[in-house]
Amino acid sequence: MSEVTTNDDVKFFVLVSDENPEQKFVLLDNEPLILGKKQHIGTVNRKMSKKQMKFIADYSTGQICVQQLGKSRSAVNKQPMLKGEKRLLNHGDKVALLYKSNHTYHFEFVSLSYGVDYNKKNSYCTNKEIMPKIPLSHSTCMWVNRGTLLVFNSKNIVHKDKIAAFDMDGILNALLSGKSFLDDDDDDDDDDWQIDNHKVIGSIKKLFDNGYKIVIFTNEGDNVGNKENELPLRLKIENIPKLIRTPVQVFIANRKDIYRKPAPGMWNALVSEFNGGISIDMDKSFFCGGAAGRPARFDSDGKPIKKDQSCCDRLFAMNIGLKFYTPEEYFWKEPTTEVFALPAFNPNDVLSNIFYTDLSSNNLFSSNKEMIIMVGCPGSGKSYFAVNNLLCHDRMKIINRDTLGSWQKCIAKTTKYLSNGSVSVVIDNTNPDVESRKQFIDIAKMFKIPCRVFLMKVSKEHGKHNNKFRELIDKEHKKVPEEEIDLYFSKFQKPSKKEGIIEIVPINFVPHFKDPHHEKLYKMFLL
Repeated sequence: MSEVTTNDDVKFFVLVSDENPEQKFVLLDNEPLILGKKQHIGTVNRKMSKKQMKFIADYSTGQICVQQLGKSRSAVNKQPMLKGEKRLLNHGDKVALLYKSNHTYHFEFVSLSYGVDYNKKNSYCTNKEIMPKIPLSHSTCMWVNRGTLLVFNSKNIVHKDKIAAFDMDGILNALLSGKSFLDDDDDDDDDDWQIDNHKVIGSIKKLFDNGYKIVIFTNEGDNVGNKENELPLRLKIENIPKLIRTPVQVFIANRKDIYRKPAPGMWNALVSEFNGGISIDMDKSFFCGGAAGRPARFDSDGKPIKKDQSCCDRLFAMNIGLKFYTPEEYFWKEPTTEVFALPAFNPNDVLSNIFYTDLSSNNLFSSNKEMIIMVGCPGSGKSYFAVNNLLCHDRMKIINRDTLGSWQKCIAKTTKYLSNGSVSVVIDNTNPDVESRKQFIDIAKMFKIPCRVFLMKVSKEHGKHNNKFRELIDKEHKKVPEEEIDLYFSKFQKPSKKEGIIEIVPINFVPHFKDPHHEKLYKMFLL
């Protein structure tokens, strides 16, 4: 047997038995170590499987992935693990091959001076060179800032493949009451905490014991970034683990962007970055929230209950494909037949019932000089249609107020273009009412050319969805407040030939996607 190549400055992952400190196992980079009954550790216990736990060290991240293989429960930091469950470990973490047993080990990150015999058979270090890549990270940061997303990791948070997710305001804050979250002078005085609903706490604790990670998703746009409001919010969140006596991970969306429910950003961040690389079992995971789109109603005692403030929790679960429960359904097992209302606009209906405008139709293009006035709300697709379907040759010019800056400049540019021989123009503004259209129709009359209106067939809700989608995928595009869409429809007057228009051409909205991820996002409820 050749000796292992080592260096006094290199450190190694070592698994050390608490029962017998002389028993040490060195973990090589990305090579599995499996511990179990007798033949591996000298322990005789009928409950333990021959292959009880598997450990894989990743020297690039400074962490160890442990997976439960045996039927009997094991434990990490005294927290039970079930068969198939995975967790990430750091320096100092402890594992028990059997839950509530003395078969415990702890992890060390040590140099050669620690006294490990690398050529001795009792370790799994064989004839290979160990090359750690970066220093070990000793702990998980409590707060992680991702700009418009804040993530809180409570002490001893463990990543798991089953997620029990809750909305903070709708569930934990509403169902747990008593002493203020901010009164945290004595962390050891549990009597100061008066839990209003012990059944809720018991349910959450049971989830944790059954191998779930407890995660909270909350929209807090008005609190983050404001020092006066953010500090109380952070203190409140940091005290949640004390209330429920289980580790939690909290995601806080602080802007109206991809992270804000019902958009899927917070969930995507959990999956891609904040679950230790462990895949999530979607069939066993769920989300529970109180914003479920329910109307005003009465409880079982006949007391009135106000309607839900929104449907965003239910839509969030629908967007990411999670099972959804209301608090009443999950904690108190009430019937799941409650009436609820989804938004009037369903993006899936648009994609499954697309009506294409016939671009070969004779009434779409004209060989004669003319004026085309686009009519449509922000987000209706009128500019995309004008650029991609009307700007087909040098003879057609587009007039756009967003580009020119004022309606006066639009009038001047229109007049200039129409003064030039055979040039036609497209007025690519919202043009919602008779007054806004008249100033351009009068110019067409002055040049004695026909004027047509292309009317975008998009509802208010559809326009808002398109506007939100564009905002999420195109950071360079000018942001359009929802109020501008409301204003358009409040001013809208249906175009009529009495205005001096020779034809009104309806244009159906058809989305175009360059990225399949964009199409997936478009099909989600975003408002």
